[in-house]
Amino acid sequence: MNAKIYEKSFISLKRHLADYLPQLERAIAAIKTLEVSDPNSEEFSQALADLHVASTVLEPYSEGMREAIDQFTEDRPD
Repeated sequence: MNAKIYEKSFISLKRHLADYLPQLERAIAAIKTLEVSDPNSEEFSQALADLHVASTVLEPYSEGMREAIDQFTEDRPD
């Protein structure tokens, strides 16, 4: 893999990770809220909704990260 392709793949990976991390932190916070909240409370319902949104948003970022990772191996000469 030449340096230019490597750099492009790495930049793409970092960009996806930068977008992914805040959503992951929201998901983790929602899970922590679920662990300590009464399942009948509004707080629990909101955390569940927040987790659903975070998981939905994380999926395309995960795909983008996977594609960027794949570029490291696809562009490598065997």
